[in-house]
Amino acid sequence: MAFCNFCNTEIAKGTGEMYVLKDGTILNFCSSKCRNNGVKLKREGRLVKWTNKTYVLSSGKKVEEKKESAFAKDIEAKLKEKEAAKPAAKK
Repeated sequence: MAFCNFCNTEIAKGTGEMYVLKDGTILNFCSSKCRNNGVKLKREGRLVKWTNKTYVLSSGKKVEEKKESAFAKDIEAKLKEKEAAKPAAKK
């Protein structure tokens, strides 16, 4: 199964859109809404309120990631940085 590069939702087999960049990077999107926001409008998925990425970074509770990927590891690293910054700010 593939996951949307913008909102991180699971894409069912035979659906979604594939976008290939000039450097050969393949981006999978669940809908044209995600493709337009990600490629055309150049928005960050984690900054848009309706995506799963926002819930992971903004809420105090951790939402389970659906896959182990570079993106999931990147979110974990950012959460750890955010938690490390809180005690440093209190000192």
